[in-house]
Amino acid sequence: MINMLAWAIILGMGLILGLKLVPVYTEYFGLKKVLNTLAREQGGAPVSDIRESFDKRANIENIHSVRSSDLDIVQDQAGTNISVSYQAVVPLVANASLVFDFQAEARNRGSK
Repeated sequence: MINMLAWAIILGMGLILGLKLVPVYTEYFGLKKVLNTLAREQGGAPVSDIRESFDKRANIENIHSVRSSDLDIVQDQAGTNISVSYQAVVPLVANASLVFDFQAEARNRGSK
């Protein structure tokens, strides 16, 4: 009986950890999708238009960890490069937390 209780506790902790991590990774993959879409559709557009478009898409994709001001947008003869680096902190119990460092980048090669 004690062995079964120990396994139940271990599985329960694993389930709780998984449920806390899924939203963080879902947001990251949504962010990558938004950046790729922006680079493809808005490549060559003014930086202010790219940032405005990001704000709209981030609202739809439920992205809260990154704002348009956090984006590094570089436009040159090679095309448009949009990148971002951010940290996500996931509180576990009491004062224990997990910290994730994410980096996402999207490139659009110019048509020249």
